[in-house]
Amino acid sequence: MIAKISKGAGGRGLVRYLFGPGQANEHCDQRVIASGVSLWVEEGRMLTARELADLGSFLDAANDTYGKNPAGGHIWHVSLSLAASEHLVTDAEWAEMAQTVMRAMGFEKEGVVPAAWVAIGHGRSAQGNQHIHLAASIVSDDGSAVKIWQDRKTLSRVCAELEHSYGLSVVEGREGKGMPGLSRAERERTVKEHLAEPPRITLARTVREVSVASRDESEFVRRLRGSGVLVRPRFGTGGTENVVGYSVALKAKDGGPPIWFGGGKLAKDLTLPHLRQFWEVSGTDRTSAVIEWSAARAVAPGRESIVGDPSDWQRVAAAIEADVENLRAIPASDLGAWRGAAREAAGLFAAWSRRFEGESPGSMARTADALARSAQSRPGDPVPKRDAVGNFRGVVAIVAQSQLNRDSPLAWAMLIDQLGRTLRAISEAHVARGETETAKALLRIVSKELPLLHEHFEEISLRELAARAQTPNFMRRVLDLEGYPIGGHHVAHRHGRDSSPDRGFGR
Repeated sequence: MIAKISKGAGGRGLVRYLFGPGQANEHCDQRVIASGVSLWVEEGRMLTARELADLGSFLDAANDTYGKNPAGGHIWHVSLSLAASEHLVTDAEWAEMAQTVMRAMGFEKEGVVPAAWVAIGHGRSAQGNQHIHLAASIVSDDGSAVKIWQDRKTLSRVCAELEHSYGLSVVEGREGKGMPGLSRAERERTVKEHLAEPPRITLARTVREVSVASRDESEFVRRLRGSGVLVRPRFGTGGTENVVGYSVALKAKDGGPPIWFGGGKLAKDLTLPHLRQFWEVSGTDRTSAVIEWSAARAVAPGRESIVGDPSDWQRVAAAIEADVENLRAIPASDLGAWRGAAREAAGLFAAWSRRFEGESPGSMARTADALARSAQSRPGDPVPKRDAVGNFRGVVAIVAQSQLNRDSPLAWAMLIDQLGRTLRAISEAHVARGETETAKALLRIVSKELPLLHEHFEEISLRELAARAQTPNFMRRVLDLEGYPIGGHHVAHRHGRDSSPDRGFGR
């Protein structure tokens, strides 16, 4: 989220501009998104000429009455803009964000006389950016001045919180507890190449998945390559026997050179030294890992090459149900356990997203990213615990590798229910520690994303039962028509239907 602040001397002129055509006829779908308690305006539509005049007068009223005329002007104006690659943000969500900003800036908060403000939305910009404008009077209704002398610093902090709460890309320089920030060049390239999301986000999710599923470093390398990611090691000074880091890249679709990212550029918790804390290590393991790092393809395939049984889905749903009860018994102050639980749950949803959503990341990907933010540690925090929840690491391997049968969708729905309980428990621990923004982000997933997944899986199960008597291999037929991967590969929809593998996931 990019915020741009300016000040001016007239609410009337600003309102005319924001509801007008713009300097290059770029304004469209102008409408009020939200307004303050002292300035009510009907939302969701273009205003009449009379209403526009009244709105501008209301923004100027306090300064006209008290004659404060603060330096630089009495109107505070900020635009909040999202990259064109971001998921669609609704007007209701923009209104929530506007309220959060105005409370944090002091225009409207408990115990303080409010100042008039309004949030105005436009359609997407010429570059495809979603955005809103906030216009506010620096002079409050009682003639006092809103203290905005640190507005840029405060707004930067609030934007960082909003990025995490609403699952938005984190702007470079605001990554906070280890999550990646995106440069302008990355965002522009994502739009230019028509990518679903920036490659760095995809790579971070994939690396987190395989790091959670892997028992040792050799398996980690093999799983990365098996997921289609390009991998190369970084050796220590003086030879090729000590791997001290790694870089990953996606294959360029246009045949150009791949763009490489070191583990630390994906997220601070994805550096090789950090990941090694979660793997079983011995002298033999380290030697085997160097061989795998140096090879162009897997040297000694392990359990990652074994295809799981369809019955595994039912087994893990029951196992996680027991794990959730254990999780709720952990004190909120045990940061290592809770960060570990979030890390492993993030890996689980990342595996699910890679297998079922493919190159069209949707609800599963957004859930994985929200959990990854929950898992981030600050300097001085304890290391996240391995196997914090008990069975999650094994579940990640099952989600990534197990075959499907007619009962699989019902097991997925059951698994979603238990994972929803897991997210709610993690959210409650954040609340207990005063980390309200992270908690809100997880609760949004529980209330909006997971129910859609559950409903979709149940619908597949009902269609299975209806087709049982007529179609010999009906589960494969249903999954084929839904665009789900059979044996680890996506298949296109037939009969001219949309080939996106996450159709129906509520994106």
